[in-house]
Amino acid sequence: MSQTSVQPGNVELALRDFVAELGSEAVLTDAEALAEFRDPFWVRGSADFDASAMVMPRNVEEVQAVVRIANEYQIPLWVFGQGRNNAYGGAAPRLPGSVLVNLRNMNRVLEVNEELAYAVVEPGVRFFDLYDALEECGGMLWASVPDLGWGSVVGNALECGIGAMPLGDHASNICSMEVVLPTGEIMRTGMGALTNSKVTHAYRHSFGPEVEGLFFQSSLGIVTSMGIRLMPRPERVLCGLIGFEGEQLVEPVIDIMRGLMLEGIVQGLPLLGQGIGMEDDSKGVMDPSSGTWNVRFALYGREERVEADYRIVENAFSEVPGVRFSRYAFRGDDRASQDGNHDDRARCGIPDMDFWNMFKEFAYGEDTAHLDLSPVGPMVGRDVAETVELIRSLYASSPLPYAWGVILQGRCVTYVTATVFNPTEEQQTREVYRAYNERVVQLAKAGYPVYRTNIHHMDHVAEQYDFNDHIYRRFNETLKDALDPKGILQPGKQGIWPARLRESSRRVSPRF
Repeated sequence: MSQTSVQPGNVELALRDFVAELGSEAVLTDAEALAEFRDPFWVRGSADFDASAMVMPRNVEEVQAVVRIANEYQIPLWVFGQGRNNAYGGAAPRLPGSVLVNLRNMNRVLEVNEELAYAVVEPGVRFFDLYDALEECGGMLWASVPDLGWGSVVGNALECGIGAMPLGDHASNICSMEVVLPTGEIMRTGMGALTNSKVTHAYRHSFGPEVEGLFFQSSLGIVTSMGIRLMPRPERVLCGLIGFEGEQLVEPVIDIMRGLMLEGIVQGLPLLGQGIGMEDDSKGVMDPSSGTWNVRFALYGREERVEADYRIVENAFSEVPGVRFSRYAFRGDDRASQDGNHDDRARCGIPDMDFWNMFKEFAYGEDTAHLDLSPVGPMVGRDVAETVELIRSLYASSPLPYAWGVILQGRCVTYVTATVFNPTEEQQTREVYRAYNERVVQLAKAGYPVYRTNIHHMDHVAEQYDFNDHIYRRFNETLKDALDPKGILQPGKQGIWPARLRESSRRVSPRF
């Protein structure tokens, strides 16, 4: 286990200054209270990734103060908006002993622009909060939502989260950020670099290099506000399901759907899975052993277009034997009709927690945990069918249940797979995390990179990106050393360590 180089005396001095700047109520040191912010899916009760303290700034100036103090005492910080992405470590820091920077108090929706269809949010804004703000404005704009509504809108986008709606690639919806750099300075990206810019959140590009990408899955700055593009409420929504039996039809179904997506007929991000039908969504979690396959999709727009597009979809699949369709449609302003099941709510921008509740019912109740493994691949039917078989083989040796789905994105797909286990069972939990490493290696050998991971496996996943002697990692380390010379921000995130911790910490993974 890698260890922090923070000295107790330094922590005490930093805590004194944190209290002076933020007030005692915004600085948490009690071990029992900090336990709430451990990785909830790692061995229950383990202190392996414990933080030394937590600070809760309320505004940009307090974030700057935290960064300034951390620099003075070389205290590592671990930042989160909500810290509820439990399958990836929750709020827990990669480096034990780090000070957590909890941004939940920065929870304002700063602007909703109905004319240009965007909102500006702070990092503590949840999808529930943004939904409520949009509904209070009249519901004319919809935000894409992930499966769980309790997460941070900013955090999800920065981690390249995915929803089901036409704006479901959340990272692509960002338009200008305000960032506190490791020096404590504030920077605005894109057109926001002009103090009185009228197009900060409307024009996506910049004068000179576009640097927003430096803050995705990043340890180079703290995003304190962000513009996020929204979808005008459609006149009509049609939720559809394409069902079929047997995996021999996966290849033609994927290839036809790819064509429909690239043509713009299907605008959202469909989901391929097994075991759930349109009318039987009560069990919720996909069953990898089921012979029934389906693709969920949605169409949006004016009624004439939606119905015409649906006929195009039906005709496109008319020559595939055994394919069956289910559908229902409703007006975009009829929120009551959109409250059917979780998947359809997600396709209409209505956040909920049903997916997590379904997992708990499916497995171990309140002691349910899941470890997500998310590789990406090309959206080519033959390749998808082969990769599904590869994923099955990777999970075959484990007696534990697992779930999976394939999010279709037009040119690529994201495989969301999850082992379901009980974190109160230490041996079982350690075996799940150990097996994860082996699966990552096998997927990398087959050409399928994992696009994000939990704190336990960040070094291991980074090691797979090996082109030209890991030049991608070396490039990121160069940026890290230049922008964060004291190495205070999120050391170890995505396998990027600052110079002072690099040799002792890099690629030192937890012992499973």
